[in-house]
Amino acid sequence: MTEFLSLVVAGLVSGALYAILASGLTLTYQTSGVFNFGQGGVAFATAYLFFQLNTGQDMPVVPAALLCVGVFAPLLGWLLHRVLFNPLREASIAARMVGTLGLLIALPAFALWVTAMLREKAHWDLPAIEDVFLIPGLGPSPKESFSLGDGLVIDTNQLAMLGAAIFAALLLWWLVRHTRIGLEMRASVSRPKIAALRGVDPDRASAVSWILSCGLAGLVGVLLAPMFGLGSFTFNTMLFVSIPAVVLARFASIPVAMGGGLLLGVAQNLVAGYVDLDITGFPTAVPFIILFGLLIYFGAERGRSAGATLEEKPPADDPTEASPWARRALWAAVVAGLLAYTAFGATDFWAGLLAQGLATAIVLMSFTVVTGVGGMVSLAQAAFVLSGAFTAGILIGHDVPFLLALLAGTAVAAITGLIVALPARRLGGLPLALSTLALAYIGQNLLFQIHDISNGSSGWAVPAPDLGIVDTENPRWLVVLMLVLVGLVLWLVHALRTSSTGRAMLAVRSTEVGARTSGIAVDRMKLLVFVISAAIAGFGGVMLATSRGRVTNTDYDVLLGLVWLATTVTFSIRRPAGAVLAGLVSALAPQAFEAVPASSYFMQVLFGLGAIGLARDPDGALAAIGRSSQKRRRSRAAAGTADVVAVSEVTAVSEVTAVSGVTAVSEATAPSRATAVSETAAAVADTTAEPAGPVVLRVQGVRASYGEIEVLHGIDLTVAAGEAVALLGGNGAGKSSLCAVIGGLLAPSAGTVMLAGTDVTRTPAQRRERDSIYLAPEGRGIFPDLTVEENLMLWLRQEDERTAAYDAFPVLGERRRQLAGAMSGGEQQMLTLAPALVRPPRLLIADEPSLGLAPLVIDQIYTALRELQGRGTALLIAEEKTRDALALADRVAFLTVGNISWSGPVSAVDSDRLASAYLGVAVEPAEVGAEPGTEPETAPVAEKVGTRAGSRVDGGPSGPSND
Repeated sequence: MTEFLSLVVAGLVSGALYAILASGLTLTYQTSGVFNFGQGGVAFATAYLFFQLNTGQDMPVVPAALLCVGVFAPLLGWLLHRVLFNPLREASIAARMVGTLGLLIALPAFALWVTAMLREKAHWDLPAIEDVFLIPGLGPSPKESFSLGDGLVIDTNQLAMLGAAIFAALLLWWLVRHTRIGLEMRASVSRPKIAALRGVDPDRASAVSWILSCGLAGLVGVLLAPMFGLGSFTFNTMLFVSIPAVVLARFASIPVAMGGGLLLGVAQNLVAGYVDLDITGFPTAVPFIILFGLLIYFGAERGRSAGATLEEKPPADDPTEASPWARRALWAAVVAGLLAYTAFGATDFWAGLLAQGLATAIVLMSFTVVTGVGGMVSLAQAAFVLSGAFTAGILIGHDVPFLLALLAGTAVAAITGLIVALPARRLGGLPLALSTLALAYIGQNLLFQIHDISNGSSGWAVPAPDLGIVDTENPRWLVVLMLVLVGLVLWLVHALRTSSTGRAMLAVRSTEVGARTSGIAVDRMKLLVFVISAAIAGFGGVMLATSRGRVTNTDYDVLLGLVWLATTVTFSIRRPAGAVLAGLVSALAPQAFEAVPASSYFMQVLFGLGAIGLARDPDGALAAIGRSSQKRRRSRAAAGTADVVAVSEVTAVSEVTAVSGVTAVSEATAPSRATAVSETAAAVADTTAEPAGPVVLRVQGVRASYGEIEVLHGIDLTVAAGEAVALLGGNGAGKSSLCAVIGGLLAPSAGTVMLAGTDVTRTPAQRRERDSIYLAPEGRGIFPDLTVEENLMLWLRQEDERTAAYDAFPVLGERRRQLAGAMSGGEQQMLTLAPALVRPPRLLIADEPSLGLAPLVIDQIYTALRELQGRGTALLIAEEKTRDALALADRVAFLTVGNISWSGPVSAVDSDRLASAYLGVAVEPAEVGAEPGTEPETAPVAEKVGTRAGSRVDGGPSGPSND
């Protein structure tokens, strides 16, 4: 029993570290949507600074700890938020993961490189880690031990870790669940744009979460160093081991993550104590076995998938504007240059490095397939490399010819890829990447530790192949062979990208739902991507082992695979040329920079920063260089065009007199065109007419675009206090875009938005709330992951205000503790409008308020809007269905393809005008000028053009339109 309790207590100590790391990971993911693999790097950097201050500069423990954990780590978190994580917020899942992996690589290397630079260049007396026997901790030094019961011993370092875990758990739970900033952080990650509309600053909320999580990571680093030493590998492994607790918490619950971390530490310790398995890395593999099982159970998307959203921007057009023959000529020149250098300029040493770089390039092209083409992040490529290399080494060791061993190694790697992908094919995004990470660690710590596979620490010899004609033992001929193989793999990758299979893979990458509806077997495509990628990695692994002469189980660990990924991303993950350059640079650059102190660390910093750059440029350095050249060419072309235009204008002046008579004649003979213009002006004359009351909203000349596509083409609109303006138009007319511009969610490219005489065109959405603009967006303006009470608290901070909201909509009071996302569509719309009823804004914008609702609920919603109008609130109601909006509105504006085609009093709306606005039917000029005051017959047309096909009438939630 004593042994069991000792194992449990020791497990709780390591579990406390897992718990703190897991809580930090959960916090950042819950509040920013980014899973921060860089937590391990932050922990190492903080612990390393503490070590240098305490041991190197003799600073006492408490001041050094306060400075590192309380100042350095939070400040680092704020800096990383500003530089990295804020740009990553809107990036794809793949970009977020690779960016944080770059941080994981760059931070520890940067700390060690800076220390080496200061020691060598500035001659600072800084201690090296290997020179110190005992690294200080937060507890007494030397540590004190206490006996509990019969033989159970616990020391002060262990007590400090347990106390830190409990403190962190209570602090985070209180902060996230019982403070205003915690509510804002959860709202920001739930629906950041809606949070901005409710006055929440997503940037501030995200900054606070990163400051806290980095502070926790720094605390873990200082606590961890005395027990396990200062090695970046240890810190990164601790981070990865803590991930199962995050998955157990569904990436959301901090208390569950804390408890899961403690249980994980206990389970790992009990397995190490009672399971007698003669494999060195088995205890370390246990958390990853647990992680994989949790991901299979929790990681798959179990909800309804709909729509055709694009997760990642498609690859940009080639900015080089080079023809295929020009590209072939460039490749030929590069190959010729490499051959010339190898034959006449390179020593045997540099030729061997060049061969290793080319073999690495083959490995890195596997990332081009799985991430560049397939859009999936695989962290198991190092495992595929080892599986191929070990297979070839075993067969060559048993006298099998090299070619057969190469093919067998490629096949085994492909089968390994299939095994990895089969259980993970239901996963995507982050769960898929984590599952490959788990399997890679299982392979590294379990499978590749078996003696029959790895041949112990000596590994397997993989000599160069005997081609008969040339001696590939000579590194120069080996370079020639590698160039041929690189060319073969390049051709295969290019053929895949341009084939129908490659196009199907790109379709799956863009939208799985759309691919399925097009008849593409999505699961099969995912499996094929992994199999091809693993086969290329295994093939490259055999050749990489050949270039080095031997393969051991320590040559290619999981973290090296992460460095490979970061290196490939630096140049271009989507272009095979990027993988080739990355392979050559990774092999040659450490020697080229050998004059730089700690050159290996320096290169890791560069590659880590390159991966971080993915957040700003997903196409890598090659695309950036190409775009820069393209910009210069276009600038020169534009300058030349301007000169030609100037000459043409000077020439045209002399011709004006000659053609003036003809112009006069043509104007005199075009009365019909003038009449048509005047009639059109009369038709839209009411668009700019001033309303009777004081103007609350004035929109002038607003243009807006999504990328290069303009959707609003010069909108003019006014709304007065207490006035209701119905903004009507068909699906795709631009109603939601105009509402987003007024609310601050979409920046206009031209024009102004005035609120009560104040220009708010460039005011952020979270500050327009202070100007009393309330936008109820299309698709419900609620936070589905927050309770009804928490939704109301974002706008209504006082309890009596929330009570008034429950009085307005009693059903909300009955469900105040229920998650808003679990309510019906009608109840969600009530929750959207309830805050505005309690604190009436100056302007309320309701975008499709009746979308997907039952008639009874629609009546309740419009009754609430009518009440707001009676209290002086200006209303802008954007609707596709017309009947209810016309019954409420004082004036009407028809929006057609980004233009207001007509605006005027509701009494002037008739069936012909509705048909013109919705169906594009021309209206005769006489009808356009119909006398107001006649009763419009809108119901029949409203029923025809105002009811969306497939709209729900049961009060349940409905998806947004494509407006």
